[in-house]
Amino acid sequence: MSRRDPRTSWRLAGPLAALLIAAADMTQAAPLRACASDVDFPPFVLTSTSGFAGGTQNTGLAVNVLQRALRRAGREPAIVERLPWRRCQETVAYGQRDIIIDVPTRELDNKRFLATEAYADVHHLYFYSLKRYPKGPPLRSLADLKHHMVCGLLGSHLDAFGIDAEHQDTGSKNERSAIIKVDQGRCDVFIEVREVVDSLSAHDAELRDLFNTPTIRRANLPGETPAGLHFAFSRALPDAPALQRAFNATIRDLIRNNEMKRMTP
Repeated sequence: MSRRDPRTSWRLAGPLAALLIAAADMTQAAPLRACASDVDFPPFVLTSTSGFAGGTQNTGLAVNVLQRALRRAGREPAIVERLPWRRCQETVAYGQRDIIIDVPTRELDNKRFLATEAYADVHHLYFYSLKRYPKGPPLRSLADLKHHMVCGLLGSHLDAFGIDAEHQDTGSKNERSAIIKVDQGRCDVFIEVREVVDSLSAHDAELRDLFNTPTIRRANLPGETPAGLHFAFSRALPDAPALQRAFNATIRDLIRNNEMKRMTP
């Protein structure tokens, strides 16, 4: 049996090592895959129409912060997909995608994901009908929600407010549908995020008028603390800790420099 010349082995190892390094660099440079709920959540994530051909793109404050943080980390812009919320979470948990956009603080799961600090806080309000509640807001505390039929949008997780499944109606595809249900008495209240209502009111005159229907009123959700919005990384992502540090640094800088407003569409 002939022995391999060690010099030949080194000559083979050189190109092989170069190929392995190049492959590693390509993996590192590959765009990350991020996902957000397929229900628009303005001004944080929404689908906008752009271009002469009427194409669509995912945009919003969260998308802008995401891409800014990735640029700071030396990464390519992420591919952003819109998926049903549970599917988005599960595919990131199992490493099929890399980043979840807009995880509320109450839904963070440190065993499954590595989360950033909150880049924004949101506040909840609710709509009710004067026809049903002529004396004013029907809720005095969050516990009162248990005694009402509560509307939410498709994909909403109203159980986070302690509402039993039989008192939830999360079949509305948009705010218009939910407000109409409240006005018609099919729901007692409709819970929504104040920042979303403000954004929609600023960009959609018809919705603004609907929110201000004479028989519809709104009130702050009683006893609720603001909820943070976070990015969460798959723990299967090798550089998740480094990305977490880069994102947190970006978020702190944007908040300290008051840049969030300028980045909000």
